[in-house]
Amino acid sequence: MPEQNKNKEQSALSRTASAAGTAKGALKAGKAIAGAAKGAAAGPYGMLAAGLWENRKAAGKVLAAISALLLIPVLFILMLPSLIFGNSGLDDAAGDVLNDNALIMENIAETEASIEAILREKHDALLEKIEREAGSLGPDCEYSITDDFSDRIIYESALVISQFCASQEDYREISLAKLERLLHDNTDGIFSYTVKVTDYEKTDEETGETRTMHHYEYTVEYAGDSYYAENVFLLTDEQMQTAEEYAANLHLFLFDTVYLVETNPDLIPGETGNKAVDLALTKLGTPYSQEKRNQEGYFDCSSFTYWVYSQLGVILQHGGSNTAAAQARYITENNLAVSYDSLAPGDLVFYSFEVNNRYLNVSHVAIYAGNGYVVDASSSKKKVVYRPIYSIRSIVLCGRPYTE
Repeated sequence: MPEQNKNKEQSALSRTASAAGTAKGALKAGKAIAGAAKGAAAGPYGMLAAGLWENRKAAGKVLAAISALLLIPVLFILMLPSLIFGNSGLDDAAGDVLNDNALIMENIAETEASIEAILREKHDALLEKIEREAGSLGPDCEYSITDDFSDRIIYESALVISQFCASQEDYREISLAKLERLLHDNTDGIFSYTVKVTDYEKTDEETGETRTMHHYEYTVEYAGDSYYAENVFLLTDEQMQTAEEYAANLHLFLFDTVYLVETNPDLIPGETGNKAVDLALTKLGTPYSQEKRNQEGYFDCSSFTYWVYSQLGVILQHGGSNTAAAQARYITENNLAVSYDSLAPGDLVFYSFEVNNRYLNVSHVAIYAGNGYVVDASSSKKKVVYRPIYSIRSIVLCGRPYTE
């Protein structure tokens, strides 16, 4: 029996040291760890915290053995959403998940696929409702449907995961199955539609008879990420704060621990960046098409940024490819990454909206235009647009490609 107790203590110590080692370096200098204690029960390493509590005699020796320097990253790790460590629940999580970034990414990808499938189901159900309603219109009526979500539903997966974890008081209740149930049961209103009716006169070419036609324009709308907190997870103000901390720290974890991208503070903004913005703005309204991205008169997000910078003598390619992920790799491998806080006109902003197994899981790129705006070829808007910078939590890289 004494020998068994000794083994438990050694196990607890090794697990804690392993977790500390995994997180070390992920903590940004000066980054506050506000709310770490209150979020620990629901947080990732809620597993670690709960395990230490259940073995608190051993934990006393563990805490005495570990320096304050190592405890800081442990507290940081307590603020990650626990779902990323085990989709079936922390009690069933793989024993080495704390040290296996590939497994963590697999868990995130599985969760995102489930969320996407549920949102697609709700979207398609609404579309069927519109079609039924439009099908019952009278003979003098016609209709069209504007649907920006037919090919992609963009949502903040890190925020949804974080809000779910923050909503659960007991870490044992955190599982992908429960998240799926909550989303299935509480997202019927996440998509809605508006109807605009316009009238016009139509003349029959054979009879010359003129009649009034009524055109119904149906527009599909997405409620946005605020819907989850208010209607799905019913978060309190305190839980909302915890969720925001989870999401912020998850992005830090991915950026600093999984992606391992370092920014270059020595890159100075220059006139080339302003020229890039001026060029980009001349293409506003150009149609978006992935299929025709290399044809004149069409762009997708990466062919747009590639074209802009190729006019300025900068070839945004890696391995012969100019996709958004390839451009991101070009930025990092040439030490051209900059921090979000130092964005200047002409800088590239890379987004990850999904785990797609490309470099940094990049799925979109935009050109920063200054004053909080970007220019990008938007798949949802179907054209090149100038708009306020968006989905900040999904930004995984910023770069200044024209700097020597």
